[in-house]
Amino acid sequence: MRVAFRVEGEPEIGLGHVMRCLALAQRLVASGHQVFFFMSPRSEYFCRNRADWVGDILCISNIDNQLEPEWLGKQCTELKVNWLVLDGYQFDQNYRHTLQSDTYNLAVFDDMNNSGALYADLVINGAPNAASHNYQVTAPNALLAIGQDYQVLRQEFLQSVHNEWQERQNLTLMFGGSDPKKLTFSVLQSLQKLSSSIPITVITGAAYDGLQDLVDLIKTSALDITHLHDCQNMASVLVNTKLALSAAGGSQFELLACATPSMLVVVAENQKNASQEAANQGWCKVFNVDDLNADELAMQCISLWQQPGLLGLMHQKALEFPVVDGAKNIVKLMSGQKLTSDHTQ
Repeated sequence: MRVAFRVEGEPEIGLGHVMRCLALAQRLVASGHQVFFFMSPRSEYFCRNRADWVGDILCISNIDNQLEPEWLGKQCTELKVNWLVLDGYQFDQNYRHTLQSDTYNLAVFDDMNNSGALYADLVINGAPNAASHNYQVTAPNALLAIGQDYQVLRQEFLQSVHNEWQERQNLTLMFGGSDPKKLTFSVLQSLQKLSSSIPITVITGAAYDGLQDLVDLIKTSALDITHLHDCQNMASVLVNTKLALSAAGGSQFELLACATPSMLVVVAENQKNASQEAANQGWCKVFNVDDLNADELAMQCISLWQQPGLLGLMHQKALEFPVVDGAKNIVKLMSGQKLTSDHTQ
């Protein structure tokens, strides 16, 4: 089977879309299939630096946005792909409609089902409450890979080994691949004002553009800080984390897989429902970025850190949820779909 992905990852939109496509691509490759990525040169820059990258990157440049879907469809036909996977809010209803094809199937990663008809043969949404989004209306003929059985995780999280809870010592700050709200810097400043003695691991993503200011702050800080930029071994960090202060979104599935008690900060509308469902599971607390400033977030973080019994209970709650290889389940659906052309390898 040959599968193409159309996705972008850069400072303005973060790297979450790319990371979940990569998770699915890793499973496809592990299952013997071939993958391709269509993306801009700017996104390619971030992806090429990943040690766990799989698939050929085919750059899109100098193509008018209105003409792109027709061009992309032709590329997929020439590549003889079985599936094209879209992930990104810029790929609107008209874009998807143009990509309907008799020669390949269309899969769409979706979060809220708020962008009109999907024109998809397969809809992917691993959020626990995805079944409430009425996909039968916007994608009446599609296969539905929705709910917790279809959460996608990169291979490192499926292979990670949990440390004993007593051995976890660190507070980890992680606000996504680009941290568009600049929370890393401001929260670290607030923790510094509180003279925290907690060992802190700060993770910044490849698309983080405030790196030098952050490095300068860390150099002069009295805090016990380890800084990891463009971290390539997230799972090994999170299984050593006692409490994470993290952006919500795709990271919450990684934190749950590592049974890491967390404070999730919702920074985008599409994160609210899945984050609230995670809070209901008992292993994390959820905050809206507009409701608390950095000082208040830092104080909440210190307060929770000082309640070891509650942190231990949150850890145990997380362990109640099995780590599911949702990407494997998606690949099974893709492989079983009756294809409209015989390109299967």
